[in-house]
Amino acid sequence: MHFSLTHNAPQSIDADCLILPVFKDAKAKDPQVKLPSKVAKILNDQLQLGNISSDCGQVNWLFEVKECTVSRLLVLGLGPFKEFTSEKAVNALQAAAKALLQKPYTRAALALDGLASDGMDEHQWIEQATLAFHAATYQFNAFKSEKTAAKKPTLKSLSYAVSSDTLKTGQKTLDYALALAEGMSFVKDLANTPSNYCTPAYIAKVAQDLDKKYTSLSTQVLSVTEMKKLGLNALLAVGQGSRQEPKLIIVEYKGAKKASAPIALVGKGITFDTGGISIKPPATMDEMKFDMCGAATVLGAIKTAAALKLPINIVAIAACAENMPGGNAIKPGDVVTTLSGQTVEILNTDAEGRLVLCDALTYCARYKPKVVLDFATLTGAMVVALGTTMSGFFTDDEALANALNAAGKKSLDSTWRMPLIASFKDDLKSNFADFANIAPHRWGGAIEAAIFLAQFTQDYRWAHFDIAGIAYLSGANKGATARPLPLIMQYLQHYTDEC
Repeated sequence: MHFSLTHNAPQSIDADCLILPVFKDAKAKDPQVKLPSKVAKILNDQLQLGNISSDCGQVNWLFEVKECTVSRLLVLGLGPFKEFTSEKAVNALQAAAKALLQKPYTRAALALDGLASDGMDEHQWIEQATLAFHAATYQFNAFKSEKTAAKKPTLKSLSYAVSSDTLKTGQKTLDYALALAEGMSFVKDLANTPSNYCTPAYIAKVAQDLDKKYTSLSTQVLSVTEMKKLGLNALLAVGQGSRQEPKLIIVEYKGAKKASAPIALVGKGITFDTGGISIKPPATMDEMKFDMCGAATVLGAIKTAAALKLPINIVAIAACAENMPGGNAIKPGDVVTTLSGQTVEILNTDAEGRLVLCDALTYCARYKPKVVLDFATLTGAMVVALGTTMSGFFTDDEALANALNAAGKKSLDSTWRMPLIASFKDDLKSNFADFANIAPHRWGGAIEAAIFLAQFTQDYRWAHFDIAGIAYLSGANKGATARPLPLIMQYLQHYTDEC
């Protein structure tokens, strides 16, 4: 789908359909799309008669409006201006995209000139509209026959009618939004791929293909033999019950001087999680193919950074394994020596994500990173705590927390800072190792997991994201979301110098 900017007046745009966002009960002083008086009167008359609604997310169709070269108008309700938020803008745009894609139109335009509100200037509208329409046209048909594959949308282009000032500056915003949208599709494709295809070796191949596409990227894949020599025994332990060999995948992006410390992004890549010997109940176990969303996200981030040519250095590390209950699988009570030299008693083999991450977090210290962020579908406890709206993150670094919160707010990719409670470490005591991989109770499980990871992050500034509630959807809309990639890219682009 092609996206572009124009400064043509809404009534003279050359398109099959024009989207007109309108506020409910708008006052003359309220920002609104600039329309000629005749078109504005038609809209006001229709609103007054109750023929169309301006409630937020309400889609209304008007046809054969003679005052416009575009004969089909999609009037998009935004609700009352005083109650308007960025989140409501996203909901409205998603509704518009869904409605428009059900029509046989090939060219559409969105009128934005004059439309603004707190946190939603024309640039934000461009970014969020691009993401909404790109997501609405996303399909994953790789494993469907032609008979069952969804029909491709007919919409081929979307033009944004913007002010003269935004026309001069908006292309950079559009380029960023497109790179982010394509990065999100990359993450979705990788995460949605079935686990009989998406193995650790498959993810390694995907990373190596990125290396070939972008000259600024270099990829290294550590084999089992290499990991044994280095001592990544916790990661190896998780994968030893599977026929699929675990991999540690390292992708470096060079966008700044060699001496500039990189931002390290670490992702959990469990390509399927049965729970191992501590096997999971069968309900929704198919969704455990999404347990590698952390790995997919960090690879998507470094791909997007390369596409945008960000002036920073980044290293993405994906710790990939398949957790299976084979004859060689780890068992409750086993003790492993991690790469850090610390020993861990494995009381539950379904708490495997923290085991692959602890070795990856130790490994990334060799890059002397400026900041380390890890991403993992780590605990059901996080879903209980925050649901499926926002991810939780943990850090004791105030400046880093502020930067991450700001990035989440700006990108509309919600997150919530969770507490790192030091006393929780006492619950990880073990009679046979330095500590256990779980506590003897189920209370505060997401915090316990973060406290476990904190034992391996003493050499650098660090934040842990538990994305179990937001990385994918269940039910009728089952599939990967590619979150929190918008937050990551916002942080990499705007906030890395602040912390």
